[in-house]
Amino acid sequence: MKTIKFFAFLALTLTVSFNVFSQDKPGQVYLIRSTGYTGSAVNYRIYIDDKLVCKLKNKSFSIHDIGNGEHTVSVVSGGISNGKKSAPLKITVAEGKVNYISVVSTQSGYANKITCQEITQNSADPLLAKATQNKSCLTEK
Repeated sequence: MKTIKFFAFLALTLTVSFNVFSQDKPGQVYLIRSTGYTGSAVNYRIYIDDKLVCKLKNKSFSIHDIGNGEHTVSVVSGGISNGKKSAPLKITVAEGKVNYISVVSTQSGYANKITCQEITQNSADPLLAKATQNKSCLTEK
């Protein structure tokens, strides 16, 4: 009788421990804004999967842990704008991988267009060195 209880306890312990260690670890997304002088006094609202995750000032960045898989990132100007989000950028987040997203501002005549663009770590490092981290963003997974 004692051996049956021992093996049942051992089986339960192994089952629970495998479930704990098999969980996926989230990936990281760096949202970087260094858009120059145009609109520099206006916060940009950044959305991941249509959920507001951060309001970024110029020359700032934020770090977000999000689940693995495909996600969309878009941005809206916080000032006087039409309120439309930019075209969504699709990114694939993998376990332990870091994705760098830069907010890009282009001006054509009097119109200012903002979009999101995925960049490499080599491109992100100089931008991060000149920016300050915004730690007061929402934490969405």
